[in-house]
Amino acid sequence: MSQNWMRHFELQLVDENGKGIDLSDFKVTFTIDWFNISSASRVGTFKIYNLSSDTANRIIEKEFSKVRLIAGYDGIASEVSASDVGVSRDVDASVVGQADGRNYGLLFTGDLRYAVTGKDNPVDSYVLIQACDTDLAFSTAITVQTLAAGYTVADMNRALMKDFEAKGASEGITTAMPTTVFPRGRVLFGSTRKLMDNVAEQCGATWQFVDGQRQMVAKNEYVHEAIVLNSATGLIGMPQQTIGNGVNVRALINPNTRVNGLIQLD
Repeated sequence: MSQNWMRHFELQLVDENGKGIDLSDFKVTFTIDWFNISSASRVGTFKIYNLSSDTANRIIEKEFSKVRLIAGYDGIASEVSASDVGVSRDVDASVVGQADGRNYGLLFTGDLRYAVTGKDNPVDSYVLIQACDTDLAFSTAITVQTLAAGYTVADMNRALMKDFEAKGASEGITTAMPTTVFPRGRVLFGSTRKLMDNVAEQCGATWQFVDGQRQMVAKNEYVHEAIVLNSATGLIGMPQQTIGNGVNVRALINPNTRVNGLIQLD
């Protein structure tokens, strides 16, 4: 079991070639706005303090195009025998940050929207940046295609994904699609995300961009198994029951928790 001890934090700004700078050693505050609706993509806002003027200018002048945030906890190092000290071992990429008591991972990645500079006081300066998950596909993808008679919802989904993929998005989790065969052809013209809303509606699902992928999840489906949340696993304070709108909780960072995931309060 992971232990929520010793914070792990990485903030990276990279260009289109994946090269950039690591700002993990600076004071940073951030918020991630994530809603279960297709009309609003995930938005990350980061405030980075006391950068050098050279680094601040590189950010303001849009040298970098993407933001990556990795966070969680390093845990408590386990004891090893003397014979194992200095001995290398293979670690599967799928368990990086999720083994040996660790619990950290990718919280957010997005396209840089804007950056501004400012000061909180005469001593502390900052660069404020905002990024949007898969912003290019979300904001600019347009579809102009025709589906022949006999098309299905899956055919429509594939056609729309071609336009999303041209803008840097890929297809992630996708719910089962109805098998209805439409007797007439259809012209697809307009904003790709608006047309994708129609696909989701026919599937009884919702969709959104998550870390560069288009995910579509039906209302009775979950993207991960139940994560138990209690005082030992990061729950802060008492859960707050709402009227007809679920339960509000505060918890320590857990990168495995996702919108449309399953949470079990213990």
